[in-house]
Amino acid sequence: MAITYRIYKGSEKVVEGASPLTITGLDAGAKVAAGTYHIVRVQDEKESEKVAIPAFTVQS
Repeated sequence: MAITYRIYKGSEKVVEGASPLTITGLDAGAKVAAGTYHIVRVQDEKESEKVAIPAFTVQS
């Protein structure tokens, strides 16, 4: 079965799909702190441990 990914903000799933994923709805230039979002790998509906996404600035 294909490997997919899920991005969470807290316990809320933000996006799911094949890599690469895009988080939408953020303002251009916004600075997002490390750990605001977490990513998991999904295989056979089993999630890996959550891994914090490093800090980033939203591109315009």
